[in-house]
Amino acid sequence: MIDQATPKRARGVMSAVLASAAAAVLCFGMAAPAQAATGSAGDSSKSKQAEAVFEKVYYAEDPAATLSTLSTGDRALFDAWTSVGKVEVSKSVSPAPITNAAPSVSTDSVSLAAVAAAACSSYTYRGAFYNSLGGKLGDFWTTGQACRTGSTVSSVSFLDGGGKTSALGWRYDGRTTGKGISSNVGKVYGAYTFKLNIAGVDVQQPTYCARTVHTGGADFGDFVCGL
Repeated sequence: MIDQATPKRARGVMSAVLASAAAAVLCFGMAAPAQAATGSAGDSSKSKQAEAVFEKVYYAEDPAATLSTLSTGDRALFDAWTSVGKVEVSKSVSPAPITNAAPSVSTDSVSLAAVAAAACSSYTYRGAFYNSLGGKLGDFWTTGQACRTGSTVSSVSFLDGGGKTSALGWRYDGRTTGKGISSNVGKVYGAYTFKLNIAGVDVQQPTYCARTVHTGGADFGDFVCGL
């Protein structure tokens, strides 16, 4: 069991691990998602070996000491497992249909709500991030909504967004969001931070973004941070 409150051990892990594992926040602003590589049997075997080395260090009574005694090959595997790699669309997303035609009914409260609902659409954009060996580390997503008057984008809203991970040592640490309209294009984004913690030290703190984009007649998404 790791004592995560031991300052001496924390300092030891920090000095050892940060030599090759980036601790700075990584913010990915991509015009297009990276394509998933087709893994070979050799790649799979290397990934499993790297995971085993990482678990050996992570669960050790003294992670810093264990890390320092790794062979050159095992240290390379450890570094590869703890280094964040590509980000990609995790699944295809189908937006809600855009319908701007108002119902031909009386102007009571029910029909007004129907008119408002008919003029709005939502879109969810999902991503996943991986370590440098292709091991999946976590997921993140943003759901944005746009309301239109005819072909004019009148308002946008952040409906939902977040991150999740079940990778050993990783946790989802929160989000920041933003929204806006410019030149009749609405944009809604979320920036989602994850942390890799070993013996009480955060050795990786990447931030990934998912953004929805709403024009007068279409909804789509990308991984750009900001509006």
